[in-house]
Amino acid sequence: MSGDTDPTAAAVEDALRTVASPTGEGSVLDAGLVDSVAVDDGAVAVTASLSELDAEAADALTDRMRAAALEVGGVDSVEVDADVSSPDHGTALDGVDRVLAVASAKGGVGKTTVATQLARGLSAAGERVGLFDADLYGPNVPELLDLDGPLESTDDGRARPAEVEGLQVVSVGLIANDEPMAWRGAMAHEAVEELLTETAWDVDTLVLDLPPGTGDVVLTTLQSLPVDGCVLVTTPFPTAAGDTDRSATLFREEGVPVLGTVVNMAGFTCPTCGDEHAPFGRDPDVEADVLAELPIDERLRVTDGDVPAPFRDLAEQVSTAPDERTTVAVPESALDLRGVPDRARLEQVRAEFRALAPGESLHVLTEREPGDVAGALSGLADGRPTVATDRKGPERWAIRVSKPTASARGA
Repeated sequence: MSGDTDPTAAAVEDALRTVASPTGEGSVLDAGLVDSVAVDDGAVAVTASLSELDAEAADALTDRMRAAALEVGGVDSVEVDADVSSPDHGTALDGVDRVLAVASAKGGVGKTTVATQLARGLSAAGERVGLFDADLYGPNVPELLDLDGPLESTDDGRARPAEVEGLQVVSVGLIANDEPMAWRGAMAHEAVEELLTETAWDVDTLVLDLPPGTGDVVLTTLQSLPVDGCVLVTTPFPTAAGDTDRSATLFREEGVPVLGTVVNMAGFTCPTCGDEHAPFGRDPDVEADVLAELPIDERLRVTDGDVPAPFRDLAEQVSTAPDERTTVAVPESALDLRGVPDRARLEQVRAEFRALAPGESLHVLTEREPGDVAGALSGLADGRPTVATDRKGPERWAIRVSKPTASARGA
């Protein structure tokens, strides 16, 4: 907050003495966790040694130190430079540029058929595509694509994907010899992660066929892997549609964009009389955009020859959807306001924005969805700032605020 006198390093150190050390050795200063404090015209720089703490504890302590320093009169901004590695927000998949998940709230809705035909549609459009069958208890991809195991290994010991029609395919069904899987909990999701990361992928897009529901494998995949988007599959039946909306909420809470819904078994044409029938109902009430409505038609399951037209259309929609999503980077210089009191965070954002030159941008990281950022910065520039937000995960939002240029002000 602002004050009439310039803040001093001693005043900031006094404030830091109110922050208890997680080691139980008094304050962070008493425990030797603070290396230095520097103040320059209201800007505070704190250097801390937090390498002995885990990432979560170090992140929380950094927030408390920043909040304490911001309470000193005359302090406009605080940067805490801590020697702790950034938290791991996703397991990298070597040889994969983009990950798309296909999921469903219930089994038996045709999810694997959609995942397989979507992968074929993307491949037919010219992409290098991988298909990973993560449904440990019902691995049906090998049957759909007429594939037999076992998988071979590369020279460095990784799994070599099976190749069919230009697709790179990996499924537990290709290593389990058709025996039922009895994996549970941690064993199941560890098996999925190990098989995913120990495969020699070389693809533009990897399509994940997730197990139905929201069990351990699905949750772990969302939390540990860099999933760029999800397609949900449902039938028009009201209970299935309602469960699908709950699954969509889960994906969004985990920071995964829901690209839309495929409504399968949307009706059929009687081969005898030619009448249209809808055994599961019509006009499903689903929250996410409907990307496709597929009839009950055996021809949609055929995986040799040309890709059925509805899946070529679906592949085109899915290909462009992630590119339309607003993405905000989180550079090392981003202003991390997680845990900072509301009043202090507003004043710090206003101070940082005021210091920007026209055309420059401020990157901010918060733990909740931001409100009217442009309105909060009203009057600090000749024109309305441009604001972009991007949900990175649970309690993690990235914001980019750009100060208008002279040409924008005159527009």
